[in-house]
Amino acid sequence: MKIFVSIFTAVFLLASAETSFAQMGLEGFSSGRYEVRKKASRKPASEGEATPVVTDADGVKVRTLKESELEAEKKAEEAAELAKAEAARKEAEKKATEEKLAKEKATQLTAPPAVTSSPAPAHPPIPVKELTVDAEVQEPTLSEHAESLFSSQADRIYDFYREQIHPDDIRNNKVELDVTPVVAYNESQSNYSFRDYQSFFNALKLKTNVWFTPRIGVSGQMMFSLAADVDSLVDSSRIPAKYEYLDLGLNFRKFFGVSRKSSSVEFSVLFSENKMNVPSDNTSRARLKTSGVGVGLKARIPTSVNHSWVVGGTFFPRLQHSESVTGADMSSGSSEESIRIGVDAGGEWKFSREGQMIWNLGVSAERNVFDGAAALPDPSTGATPSNVSVTNSLYMFSLGYRWGH
Repeated sequence: MKIFVSIFTAVFLLASAETSFAQMGLEGFSSGRYEVRKKASRKPASEGEATPVVTDADGVKVRTLKESELEAEKKAEEAAELAKAEAARKEAEKKATEEKLAKEKATQLTAPPAVTSSPAPAHPPIPVKELTVDAEVQEPTLSEHAESLFSSQADRIYDFYREQIHPDDIRNNKVELDVTPVVAYNESQSNYSFRDYQSFFNALKLKTNVWFTPRIGVSGQMMFSLAADVDSLVDSSRIPAKYEYLDLGLNFRKFFGVSRKSSSVEFSVLFSENKMNVPSDNTSRARLKTSGVGVGLKARIPTSVNHSWVVGGTFFPRLQHSESVTGADMSSGSSEESIRIGVDAGGEWKFSREGQMIWNLGVSAERNVFDGAAALPDPSTGATPSNVSVTNSLYMFSLGYRWGH
């Protein structure tokens, strides 16, 4: 009986507890503390996460970007800007390099070339100041050229010209030979008939220049007539004559620049000896000789690398003049004073440094003044003149060729 009562009591208590829990659940739903969630089906990203279409106030579609896409585009733009700046920097460096190479090419340095076979120096080389493009290249002075003739400076002088001037420049010539046919006219005017005559003749002129340095040299020139003659006082016959002209010079020249079109001036100290020889048995003309020291000046003005104008002149302030006896003593008196002046102009056509066509038109006038009475009466007047004066003019045109080495 007691066991039955205990079982009944336990069942009653359990049923009371379930009823209490159910009542509490219904109160939770009614009060809103609990809610029923429905399981939503998950759609694919292409359908559920599609970007909505965005338009502006006018209805135009506006492109929208996610934050990740915006950052990617910004990085792409920054990379493009960096690439553009890098290309501009490389272009500037390339232009600077080209300008530097052009400047180095135009720069002409006087420093001797480095010897590659020598060992590397222990100390770094001293930097050489680079010449600018417009810097003037200074040619060695005349005193340096003269000093190089008696010292070891000659190699340095020639190295300078080898580096600075064009290989086809005439300053590279050490020896020059001119061969020139000449057409000449000699007119002697005097108040004494024995010294009054004219002669037209052909001649050949040979000249050699030897340059010890590009600015110092010596020259020798010889001209002799071909089948020349002079008129006779006795009859209308002609008297054979031979003209000889010799000039020796010590020459100094100055070039105004290092290009082939640089102008130059040449100064010369000259020794001259002129002769006119006639047969020893003639009684109309005397043998004549004039010699002395003078100076010469010549300017060379290039108009291009292949053509130049040449103008110059000579001056002999005091000459020794003499007359030699032939078939008769035709002395004009004792020689008192003689002077000569000459001018010439011409041109040069240069085929190369080793070959040039040259032409020249020149005139010279020599004045001889005698003191005292002449030896013989004048055949034209029968009187014996005193203080005889003679003006001997020579006109020449030459066209020839010059070889250079």
